[in-house]
Amino acid sequence: MKRQGELVALLAKRAHELRLNKDPRPKKIEKLRAFLADPKTGLVGMAPLPLPLNATAVINGIVVEGSTVFSSNMFPLLLRFTTEDGGEFPVIFKDGDDLRQDQLVIQLFTLMYRLLRRENLDLRLTPYNVLATGPTQGMVQFIPSKAIRVIVEEHGTLLNYFRAHHPDEGSVGTYGVEAGVIDTFVRSCAGYCVVTYLLGVGDRHLDNLLVAPDGTSNGSVLRTFSGLLRHKVTSSMLILDIS
Repeated sequence: MKRQGELVALLAKRAHELRLNKDPRPKKIEKLRAFLADPKTGLVGMAPLPLPLNATAVINGIVVEGSTVFSSNMFPLLLRFTTEDGGEFPVIFKDGDDLRQDQLVIQLFTLMYRLLRRENLDLRLTPYNVLATGPTQGMVQFIPSKAIRVIVEEHGTLLNYFRAHHPDEGSVGTYGVEAGVIDTFVRSCAGYCVVTYLLGVGDRHLDNLLVAPDGTSNGSVLRTFSGLLRHKVTSSMLILDIS
């Protein structure tokens, strides 16, 4: 617990400093990587440590060149931790956002998903990890994804995107797309239509509806909540994993 607290405090301090300084983004990225690579931080080759965000992931280092700073207003950090099993666990560390409500809503989604599974109804709801480490800081599991708006701009339609990434020319009734992909996508959409309606999630548009085709998780993942106002969640994102 002590080492986990020290890790969070170390990252929180650096995230806060990088957010407030006036450097352009490339300079922020350079400073972040120099900080991560510094032997004094002990991040590159640390003793095994359960990740505070998800204790089942035991981390033992960080990929310096794979870590970066996002271009959004708060300049959140993308940190790629290495794990004992030889994999990676990418994490977004945010400074300047209150993630306590995000964490609560994710817990509600998890509860709903478990209740649905008890009734043998799997709607591919797989909420990702969120941990508020303070009133204005926290960690979020990073899941690679693409906004539906971008997909439509690049491929014309969502169906064309599915055909490009999960083709099945011999399919019957799925328009040239793997049947499992269509099934997962339909279940995802149906599941999130229900749970977001019950929770009062608003502001749905093609910039905050995302598709994750890389198999990072099974099912659909609710991405980000930025606030509950009058019991209505605004500025959230939904990630639909179709793999």
